[in-house]
Amino acid sequence: MVPGKRYAVFSIRTTKKHETIWIRAGVAYVQPDDSMNLYLDVLPIDGHLHIRETTNKQLKTNNNNAPKREEPAAAPVLAAADTSMGGH
Repeated sequence: MVPGKRYAVFSIRTTKKHETIWIRAGVAYVQPDDSMNLYLDVLPIDGHLHIRETTNKQLKTNNNNAPKREEPAAAPVLAAADTSMGGH
């Protein structure tokens, strides 16, 4: 294993119609001691996770297959009423 390498974590579900659904559950990173850190966005119902090497296609898209942002999101804009706590 290569330290710093990124892996995709999936929960694989089978429907009543025997269709397979891959749900992106998070990411995993290899540490210098060959252990892995998992960062999960969801927890699997059955307790099983599947870890795969991240492909270039997965790096360029998010869970909705929309292109990832190249620049950070803008800071939130506060309305005038939001900037004051009413003297509290």
